[in-house]
Amino acid sequence: MRAGFLSGAWPRLRGDQRGVAAVEFALVVPAVIVVYLVGFEIAEAGTAYRKLTDTTVQLANVTSQYTTMSCTDIDNVLDAAVQIMTPYPTSNISVVMSEVSVNSANVGTVCWSEEYQGTRLANNSTVTMPSGYKGANSTSSCSSGTASYYIMVQTSYAYQPTIGAAFIGSGKIVGPITMKDQFFMLPRASSSIAETGPSTPCTT
Repeated sequence: MRAGFLSGAWPRLRGDQRGVAAVEFALVVPAVIVVYLVGFEIAEAGTAYRKLTDTTVQLANVTSQYTTMSCTDIDNVLDAAVQIMTPYPTSNISVVMSEVSVNSANVGTVCWSEEYQGTRLANNSTVTMPSGYKGANSTSSCSSGTASYYIMVQTSYAYQPTIGAAFIGSGKIVGPITMKDQFFMLPRASSSIAETGPSTPCTT
């Protein structure tokens, strides 16, 4: 009799579809949530990087309009530029702004360099320029009146994911995501932009 009961119950169980939707929902929802969270983080990281590139370009753009820069000018420009990163924390950004003199061999010489939460380049150190930035002359001396000068801005940002903060960040399973950008711009109002001090470099 028990065997008969089981043999009769099995077809009924196979045909019973009550609760199927709930089971499917329980299986699909975790995957949907993961996809949504990953998409959200990718969008946030993309927004942070776009703000970093905006900071880089605007800093070079504003600086290129000077003919000389005092320490006050440099501080004001750096402080204002990094505010573009808000609402992302500005404590995670580092900026190095330099003027380089470039020769025909595509080698640049650092004339002056200042930083914001970073490490400035040493004066007279060499920088390999990207293709297309060659100077017209063989010399890259900063004292040459005929050399080609560029404002070079290098930025770096340690991006901390919003949702993955428990696993990604300083001291976590994975370190912060480092974003970098670099931009060059010719001086607009003069052939070069002198750093006037009163003491140079202005930042240490």
